[in-house]
Amino acid sequence: MPHCKQNTSDADRFDEMERKTLEDKIVWSKSRKLQWKDFVYIPNEKAFKIYAKVGLSTRYNVNPPIQYRSKTTFSPTESIVSDTTNGNDLRVAQLKFDLLETYRRRMENEVDSLRVLKLTDLRTSDLDELVNRYYKNFESEWNSYKNTFSVSKLDSLQGIINSIVE
Repeated sequence: MPHCKQNTSDADRFDEMERKTLEDKIVWSKSRKLQWKDFVYIPNEKAFKIYAKVGLSTRYNVNPPIQYRSKTTFSPTESIVSDTTNGNDLRVAQLKFDLLETYRRRMENEVDSLRVLKLTDLRTSDLDELVNRYYKNFESEWNSYKNTFSVSKLDSLQGIINSIVE
């Protein structure tokens, strides 16, 4: 089937942009767990013991049919650890990565619902707002946990996440 040269060129350009965006990131995978080597080690850091930079990489076109692709990412070059002796710190970082993946999946489900509606007036800004809303909701939930972690809370959050990503 012949492809429109313009569309192929645009797709190639966006594929290249996406590749460049993801080249220094770890894309969430059920089988790939974070390791200490995924962090920049700064032993003198006093403000925190660990910081895990996670985010969403999204790509979409709102022209019917809606085309949408998203990934949950971890940025090793922006993630810092100052103490690698506490395994629970690494567990917390993994839970943050996993929790964002649950929000990405919920967001994708909402996009699937929009596809079914076959909206003709959907704008790029609508999907931008959707992505921002899900990320803000993730941050809000994460912030509700981050200063009160105990092993039992880690176990509870892990159970919730597992029920979604398994």
